[in-house]
Amino acid sequence: MRGILWWKVSKLEAPPITAGDIYLLFYSFPFDFGAGLPIGIGPAVFLDSTPQEILDEADPPALADFVLPGYNLPGTGLVQCCLRKPVSSALPNGMTAANALFLSIAAIRLAAPFGIEIAGQFELSGGDDRIASPSLYNLRSVWQPGSGQEYVYSGALIMAADTIARRTAAVRSGRRLMSAYVLFSQVTIGMVSSLQLATMGLFAALEALFVPKGNYARTLGSRVASFLSRLPFPVNIEKWLEDEYIRRRSKLAHGIQDVLPWRAQSVEAEKFLAFGRLHELVRLSILGFLSLTDGILHEHSTQNGTRLQKLIDSLTPGNGPYLEGQRAWCE
Repeated sequence: MRGILWWKVSKLEAPPITAGDIYLLFYSFPFDFGAGLPIGIGPAVFLDSTPQEILDEADPPALADFVLPGYNLPGTGLVQCCLRKPVSSALPNGMTAANALFLSIAAIRLAAPFGIEIAGQFELSGGDDRIASPSLYNLRSVWQPGSGQEYVYSGALIMAADTIARRTAAVRSGRRLMSAYVLFSQVTIGMVSSLQLATMGLFAALEALFVPKGNYARTLGSRVASFLSRLPFPVNIEKWLEDEYIRRRSKLAHGIQDVLPWRAQSVEAEKFLAFGRLHELVRLSILGFLSLTDGILHEHSTQNGTRLQKLIDSLTPGNGPYLEGQRAWCE
């Protein structure tokens, strides 16, 4: 109920379009348009209609092609939704507009890991040129379970992403959780382009959350399996993660090179399958930690040594609003 109320308030309070608004455009964003736009998605950000008239009025037209490459080419399709950060919407203290936009993108990928391709960003100008401060990101989500009608964002999933983004912003002082969140965000959004670095980033995120000591592989596998035991998973988490840590993570960390660009050549089926499982273990673990109480998160962030190890070992299986209705999308 809380998430639904947040969504309705955000939707009603979307400010009108005005100079100074910032837009983040997509090459691809699978949305079913069953809910009307705009929809609030995190602090001061809205999923909104793509401003085609603004792109058409760009002076020179090449500005539109810079923030959305190929826009003026014949036959180029247009994704009919984007993210908008209204200039009149206040940001949380210390957060920039770019921070807020990418917080929303990460929250969408945490809600469900469907394929997203980010083009560029611009600020709406009050002059004749219409497009100011253009930036090109050219990012593509690193892994997704597939494409088609099953892998499309609904209004309910955007609503879930809104609650995730707001919760993340509220607990961003938690250093271990935020370390895991940043690592996961950079990987899942596509800021990391090699298989080796992406895999290491996801393992580092799990280590930031579960802080294994002693036999790292066995401890990490045991803790993740216990924490996610309420959710079905296609393999035995404890055994699989322990084996992956030894067989893949340790080799990558100690000199066995696998610098395979994701988009330059196909990824072997076995590596793609393993990466998807690892991605989902990290995604679900972060959602579980976001569901913990503020008090536990504070201890998780500030404790060290034996007290921290006891705290993590005492965690009950992950539950709560950000895991509710979730599933592993691998396989």
